[in-house]
Amino acid sequence: MLVAVTMAFALLLAGCASPRAFQTQRALPGPLACAVPIPQRDVLIGVAMSGGGSRAALFGAASLEALGSVQAGNGKSLLEQVAYLSSVSGGSIAASYYVLKKPAGAVAMLAPDGKMTAAYRTFFDEYRAAVGQSIGPSVLWRQISRFRWFNPASGARSMYEILRERLLGDATVMDISRREANGDSPGLIINTTLYNNGRRFALTNHPSESFQYNFFADLETSLAGRGKDASIPPALLDRWQTLLPMTPHEIRFDVCRTPLAAAVSASASFPPVIGPITFQVPGDPTFWHAGDGGLYENQGAETILFMFLKQLQTKNARRALILAFDSSFPFAVGDIRLNRRAQPFGLFSFDFSRIPSIMEERATTYRALFFRTLQMQGVFPDDRTIRVMSLRHIDAVWQPDLSDLPAACRNETPALRSPAAVRQRLAEVPTLLRIKSECDSQLLTLAAAKVVAQNSHSILEFLNDAAATAPTTSIVKPAVPLP
Repeated sequence: MLVAVTMAFALLLAGCASPRAFQTQRALPGPLACAVPIPQRDVLIGVAMSGGGSRAALFGAASLEALGSVQAGNGKSLLEQVAYLSSVSGGSIAASYYVLKKPAGAVAMLAPDGKMTAAYRTFFDEYRAAVGQSIGPSVLWRQISRFRWFNPASGARSMYEILRERLLGDATVMDISRREANGDSPGLIINTTLYNNGRRFALTNHPSESFQYNFFADLETSLAGRGKDASIPPALLDRWQTLLPMTPHEIRFDVCRTPLAAAVSASASFPPVIGPITFQVPGDPTFWHAGDGGLYENQGAETILFMFLKQLQTKNARRALILAFDSSFPFAVGDIRLNRRAQPFGLFSFDFSRIPSIMEERATTYRALFFRTLQMQGVFPDDRTIRVMSLRHIDAVWQPDLSDLPAACRNETPALRSPAAVRQRLAEVPTLLRIKSECDSQLLTLAAAKVVAQNSHSILEFLNDAAATAPTTSIVKPAVPLP
């Protein structure tokens, strides 16, 4: 009886706050006003920033800072050579703040001695503090104080308002496109999911054609080269299209005037608490429902992978590198918890997040097998041509005596007595829009520095290999001014 009354009361409150669909701006015919050409480079470098709430936002910010300290062979910071950031959920908070507020391109990231300049040290200090702040409690209070109750769509509005007030202001996609065109920041791809058709919806200043990698052209070439039948069943052609991301340009939605805070809110929503966001393009009868960008692919790497494969296929780049900073909640943590759980599940004791986690884990496994197998079969370019490097927060290596343990973690209860205990602590940092303790904050920041240091040799080796085989002239398109 109590459960029925509680549910009825919750439904009543939700109904009292039922919002309407957002009416977006309709795009004018022709090219996007905020479009910036993909740079033609010998080596394209991209960074993918995973979902995971404030854990992902802080780890992503600290990872970019660590990458900024890595000096490439040309004397510049490796981070200065990144062409694109592709993000989902919490990673979108960090990615959007970076492209909007980093110092201009004329400001050097590294001094001649290889150390980070004062301007960037100041920026990164402010950056980590900004994205590491507690957003979740503020969103909840905004819901209560404005009588929005428990409606998920109004939760997305509250998140948009908090992000706008605290982090991103009134900036739009046009604003960050201008910075990209001027060479002040990398390009940005904010990933969401369309609940209508299950496809990834990339909020970006690029048309869908930028991501239309022709997989079957490479497959047919590989099969024909081995004397095998190259005919492709039509059903597979149709299925492949569902994997390619959609963009606002495809549905005549003017992404240029989209507030950056709104795009991040859509990416970082986590139904049924926040989102999805419902919107309609004027003149179009379709209502679109966009939510969590990390559904089934939480690294944020897939969209930028398709973009780079397309550039390799059209010979606009010779090689490509994607660094995937992945602070996803490890699937094995739930495994450990369930192994120790004796009680059956009930309505209010069921961890619903386990359901998408299972699907995501299987999808990740299949995707990795698919990509690596086709690389070995010569369909996808080989590992020397395109490489995706996953840098996970739980892979940081700690000193056996824990002499590198952050100061805030030295008096924790229970005590952290071994590297394994530290890794477990990192693995169990919850997916929330806040960091619960200063220890967790310092662990994530240091873990980012460690995984970059652990992989810097492999990263530079890939780039040096590219430099050794590059032609004498590099092809780079000049920046294009935007209105």
